[in-house]
Amino acid sequence: MKKTVIAFVLFFSIGIGSAFSQSVGFSYFFPKNGYFSNPVAPVNFSLPIKFGNFLQISPGIGLSNIGGMSMTGFPEEYNSNIALIGPFQSLELSLIPAIVLPFKTVKFDFSGGVFGFATFNPKLIEGNFNDMYSNAKDFDFVNTASTIDKKPIGWGFVFGGKFRFKVTKLVWGYIGANYYMGEQKMALNGNYNGVKNNTVTTGTFSFPDASLLYHGLQISVGAVFK
Repeated sequence: MKKTVIAFVLFFSIGIGSAFSQSVGFSYFFPKNGYFSNPVAPVNFSLPIKFGNFLQISPGIGLSNIGGMSMTGFPEEYNSNIALIGPFQSLELSLIPAIVLPFKTVKFDFSGGVFGFATFNPKLIEGNFNDMYSNAKDFDFVNTASTIDKKPIGWGFVFGGKFRFKVTKLVWGYIGANYYMGEQKMALNGNYNGVKNNTVTTGTFSFPDASLLYHGLQISVGAVFK
């Protein structure tokens, strides 16, 4: 029995080892209603695990510098379809199963999974936020001071595809596209000074349901090393 267990462990280890490969590339993110991600550090890395020729799961990690993203969770009178948060850094972790259609020199991946992300140094784009607030409250001009109370992480779903082409026996290049649909709670609180017809109005505001709308298209290029 003991020999059987040892043999199974060795077989399993060898099998899993041969199933791993490494994927390294660059990603460029186009947020919905936001600003293009700055390609200072759009690095992504994944470790695809193959289960036969037609199925794989890819745990991955990515780092991006996002120019600006929109938000959701405001009352109806607020038009938040503009970039309101940015720039900031984003660290993403993903787990994406994929169906693979393999051919001799090319492969097609069709994938869908989940991702989690953390944002660092998010800032309110004050000019855009002030315009949104001013239009909603019918001010001629408004000045605001805000604070962001965010949850540590956000999460969502991701789906897309990838085209891989053989470069050498051990190296495949790829071009891929994924669409991200996630949110991160970012409640906004603050005060304002609004001007209308030369009359100044002061007050406070609170948007406890506001969230970063982490939606957008990611284009990736890179290589897979077997």
